[in-house]
Order: sequence, then C-alpha cells, then structure tokens
Amino acid sequence: MNLLSLLQNILSVLSSAMLYPVMILLVVLFIGTVITTGGFVSEYLERKRHSKNPSEFIESFSAKNILQSASQEIHKMPLYMQKYFGELVEELKNSKNGSDVRIEYLLQTKEQEMTRSLDKLRLMVRVGPTLGLMGTIIPMGPALSALSQGDLEKLSGNIIIAFTTTVVGLAIGITAYFLSMIKNRWIHEDIKNLEYFTECMMKREE
Repeated sequence: MNLLSLLQNILSVLSSAMLYPVMILLVVLFIGTVITTGGFVSEYLERKRHSKNPSEFIESFSAKNILQSASQEIHKMPLYMQKYFGELVEELKNSKNGSDVRIEYLLQTKEQEMTRSLDKLRLMVRVGPTLGLMGTIIPMGPALSALSQGDLEKLSGNIIIAFTTTVVGLAIGITAYFLSMIKNRWIHEDIKNLEYFTECMMKREE
C-alpha cells in the first residue's frame, strides 16, 4: 500500500510538472501557426501572380537557343521553379555524357526537398491536439481535489486552463491540417510541372 501511494505521488508530481512545459509549447506552436499561415498567404499570392503554365514557358523559349534565352525568361517563372531551372540550365551546359542520370538525380533531389517542406505542418497536426489533450487532463486532478475541499477558486482556475489548452491545441491542429492539405496539392502539382518541364527541356536540347 505504501508502495502504491509512493507511485501515485511520483506520478502526480511528474504530471503537475508537465503542465507548464505543455502550456509553453502550445504558445510556441500557436505563434508558429500564425507565422506559417502568413507564409501560406504570401505563397498563395505569389502563385496567383505566376499562374503561367510551364508549357507556355517552353513555347516562349527560342527553339534553337534555349540556354541563351533562359536568362531572359526565368524571372517570369514561379519562385519554386527559378532555382531549379538555374541548376538545370547549368547541368545542360556542363554535362553531355551521362547528363540524363545527373538531371534525374537533380529532379529527385528537388522533389524530396519540396516534400520535406510538409514535415513541420504534419508535426503540428499531431502535436497540437496532443498537447491540448495533455493540457486538459493534467489540471483535472487538482480541480477534482479542489472540488472535494470546496476550494472553488482553485477549481475554476484549473477548469479554465483545461478548456483553453483544449481550444488552442485543436485550433493549431485544424489550421495545420488545412494548410498541409492545400500545400500537399500544390507540391504534387509542382512536381508534375517540374517533371514535364525537365522532359521538354531535354528534348528541345537534343
């Protein structure tokens, strides 16, 4: 019985000690969500401004001298294509033998980089609601204890913490899920455009 009480006390102390880190992490994640949402809106406006299809860029290049005309057209491309296209042009200029393998590697590297950009949002989708749930459960023990002692002030304080952490955690998860869903669609479309663009560039160079 003494061992059981000891274990209960240890778990109670550990649980209570986790409340403040959970609340701090929720605040940090919420600030990160706001910043990420701002970046999302900025990217959306940028994509609306550069809504031209990659096939139109291909047609705008000179049929015989793509590499020379590229520097004049690259500023019209979406930002996600500009860096990749610069690397692709350099690869086409510098590599003739085995260029197919090197360009394929370049394309796969870019695709992996774009996919990894979703990792932060996926983490927020899982961690936000989990921290919210922890912030809900942890204060319930002290709240029930305060209820049994008739301490309504302590009871209301713990209930407020439980409800607010739940709301913040769910808000983080919902926002991150919405942003990740839209960005995942953008990334798949970008990858498709890069593959098409690379194939067309290589055929025009042959």
